[in-house]
Amino acid sequence: MYQRSTPRSPDAVDKPYRFLRLPPLDEAAIDVATLARELEAAAIPWTSSQWKWHMETRFCVLRAGPDEPYPGASLVTGTGVDKPILARLPRLRELLDHGLPAPARLAWLGLSPPGARIFLHRDNTHHWDEHHRVHLPLVTNPEARLCVSGGFVHLPAGSLWAFNNSVPHGAINAGAEARIHLMIDLAPSPAVSAWFEAGEPVQGERAPDLLAELTQDPLKLLARGQLSDLELVRRLLMQ
Repeated sequence: MYQRSTPRSPDAVDKPYRFLRLPPLDEAAIDVATLARELEAAAIPWTSSQWKWHMETRFCVLRAGPDEPYPGASLVTGTGVDKPILARLPRLRELLDHGLPAPARLAWLGLSPPGARIFLHRDNTHHWDEHHRVHLPLVTNPEARLCVSGGFVHLPAGSLWAFNNSVPHGAINAGAEARIHLMIDLAPSPAVSAWFEAGEPVQGERAPDLLAELTQDPLKLLARGQLSDLELVRRLLMQ
């Protein structure tokens, strides 16, 4: 795993699972067909990832911190700031505010085109240590899978999942269609804990060939145009 070592937060939450399939919530709030149509109508402003493990994917921040000093920095500069795109996504904003056991403090959309990989890494800021990560797949295909500690799982559209982002994890979309997930960070609370306690732990399946894909050094796969961006390369080398 090609990543600098960083200390964990002393307030890190316990995540005693690889994957956790969470109980369904309000079906009206999580109507993925309606949410997917809302995304299509909103013309999402996708941004190329600024993290070396995610360079084959794109993202759109919905709620996070201030936007400086580089695109996507808001994912590590704070929480609770709604981005302008949310004004064009009222159903999604309603879900973030009222459709979960606690309001989402940080939320973004992740787009994995066909063939895209997210190479193995650990989410290593204190915020990520101190929050639970929840995925809601909105658009997907059976060959799109997440990997946690070597176990692979396909997350069906409309299902809700937590996974342990404090251990090595990645993803691969080996299908012919794009994959779009809504990612949400939730602070610990009694309601969130009760929801998680009702979840079903899932270990995932072993897939040695796919795992080999995700264990590569992402910097060795950068395109020539990316290598010419010295500020980007400097930032990637620090990760």
